[in-house]
Amino acid sequence: MKNLVIIVLLLTGSSLSAQTPVDVYNRTFKIPPVSEDTMYFSFAKGDQVVFDFESTTGRDLMEFEVFQYPHMSKLRKDNQVKMKSEKVTIEETGVYWFRLANRSGTERNIKFHIWRIPSSAATKNFNTTVKWKTVSDTSYSSATERYVERRDTNVINREAAMTIQGTSSRYGSTTQWPEFEFPGKVVSWAFYVGVNKQGQQAFQQAEQKFAQTNTTPKFQGYGALAALAFTGKSTFTPVQAEQTVSYSIVDETNASLAKQQQPFKSIRAKKVTNDFSAMKDPQGKTYFYLKNETEFDMEVMVKVSAIVVYERWAEREGKKMEVVKTKIPIPPSH
Repeated sequence: MKNLVIIVLLLTGSSLSAQTPVDVYNRTFKIPPVSEDTMYFSFAKGDQVVFDFESTTGRDLMEFEVFQYPHMSKLRKDNQVKMKSEKVTIEETGVYWFRLANRSGTERNIKFHIWRIPSSAATKNFNTTVKWKTVSDTSYSSATERYVERRDTNVINREAAMTIQGTSSRYGSTTQWPEFEFPGKVVSWAFYVGVNKQGQQAFQQAEQKFAQTNTTPKFQGYGALAALAFTGKSTFTPVQAEQTVSYSIVDETNASLAKQQQPFKSIRAKKVTNDFSAMKDPQGKTYFYLKNETEFDMEVMVKVSAIVVYERWAEREGKKMEVVKTKIPIPPSH
């Protein structure tokens, strides 16, 4: 009989311990107009989840709902101002979430308290915290894509020849502005500036020398300046003579400044009888600012060779991959 009493007391104590409410959540918060607040918890099988809800502003909350994750509704109340000791029985251990929706144009101030009553002492210390993990979902859809079907590399030669008046002349300007713009994608380019007969002869001599020594078929018919643009190697020779031209290579922005006699930056600038160089890719139009600072008129020749790539585009059907990353709640293991 004594042993039976002890067993009954132990069972009664275990039951009382299991029936002791465990605080889960208790706070006051605001729900802005036309918005929702959600909160996630883990509960054990057999739990009685008890909660108090009150809109302290005295205005009803449009929607109050409890879900078993992901979307199984366990309880829904609409247009509530206050709820006392509402209960939800947990039939399956897992994640549960509360949704509080304010559909009004005014703010709601909410006081919300949640307890859980464990079904046994074994789940008294059940961890209600929800952990999260990120999962990736990959999908494919049909898409038309553009691609480069063919690339053609060509050499484009351009030339400008002009008379630039000397400082003693009563006619015309002492400056000139030849400009160059190339179609396609410029891989590299080179230029030659020559003054009067000496500059022109130096160019012809370089062309003759190149024709005699060139063993590369790709440059046949294009000349020494194209080879300079492509390889950086030159057959040109500098010339020093009494009459020289001041030149600056500028982009469109600095050309505008120079024409307004404002300070400008140049890509390259010299005072020469002739000059030549391989250059980096031009951006848009490239301008040569030529100025005669001598007394006499001069004939100036500017030659440019550019290595350009033409791209032929086509379309083909393909697949577009899209990866969507989503955070999902994971109940803690016990």
